[in-house]
Amino acid sequence: MSKEIRKFCHGAAVAAMVGLTALSASAEVSLNVATVDAAGTLRNLAGNRLHTLLREQDAGVQVRHIEGPVLGNAAQVRDQVAEGSVDIIGTDIAWAAPYSNFLKATSFSFVFRDQEHLAGVLDSAMMAELIDEIAAEQGVRILGAAVLPSRAFFTKVTPQRAADFEGLKIRSPQLDNWLESYKAIGANPTPVNWNEVFLALQTGLVDGAHGLPVDVQPNNWHKAAPNVTDLEDMFGVHVWMINETRWSGMSSADQATLVAAIDEVDAWMTATAEAESLSTIASLLDQGGGVFITHNAAKREAVAALAGADKVVAFPEDEREAMRNKALAAGKALEGQATWWAPGVLDELQSVR
Repeated sequence: MSKEIRKFCHGAAVAAMVGLTALSASAEVSLNVATVDAAGTLRNLAGNRLHTLLREQDAGVQVRHIEGPVLGNAAQVRDQVAEGSVDIIGTDIAWAAPYSNFLKATSFSFVFRDQEHLAGVLDSAMMAELIDEIAAEQGVRILGAAVLPSRAFFTKVTPQRAADFEGLKIRSPQLDNWLESYKAIGANPTPVNWNEVFLALQTGLVDGAHGLPVDVQPNNWHKAAPNVTDLEDMFGVHVWMINETRWSGMSSADQATLVAAIDEVDAWMTATAEAESLSTIASLLDQGGGVFITHNAAKREAVAALAGADKVVAFPEDEREAMRNKALAAGKALEGQATWWAPGVLDELQSVR
């Protein structure tokens, strides 16, 4: 196993507390937390839940949740955390990818077989070293990770084969791993800020977008791109990132309180997203008038029971496998290049059981 792979996973930042000098926990610690996403989205609700949980516990650590994109987009707020003007951001793990070439693999098409595969990697012993390295070099520490359901493509067209993604203009954040990921399946990635996606779909700037159904509903993508395609090509991961100086200035007791609250919120996020994903898709189909396309028979059956058999379409397994092989080949071609993961990383990830 390569050194870079061994660095990857971390256990909810508990290990990061070992060896820290305990500081006196006299005054209450007050932290600013930003989640950037619109009101009603899963991340927004998670920020509210973290605030409420700590307040109800009357803990020595309290948070003030700054809702919506008032401080900027995710990249801008992440940088504000690094410089210390914001204490914590709760966001997609993709925004931590610039801190580690290896983390880019968490947002690349078809790298992970399923949620269990991804969770197994995130929960392995490999993460703590990487987290400490990022904290030392970048001034930002990752606290906890919630593995979420698969993202889905929202499009005006109805993809039913791999070729249907060729040249499709898919909205992407301005991150090289996402850009290359969409190119890997033949699509044409088009950078658009998250809060501008609906307008981009409505005006035709993009043909589709990729996101968690529970986050799409309050952003109304389905009203401009009604067809929902779930190929389990990429899974959502939510992380919390805290300013390292702020973290190291907290007592070990306050660190433990914060981590415990984050772990509880992460468990809620995972359970909520999983429970609501298919019912949300059915609701999106009803509101937008589209169909649900997937290779997964169980998901087709579940959505058909909720929305009607005429609302589901099968994506052939062999077509999905063709997309998967194409994406993994593109990912392997990036190995060893500057700013990308080391040679052999994707094969080693695939070998994790």
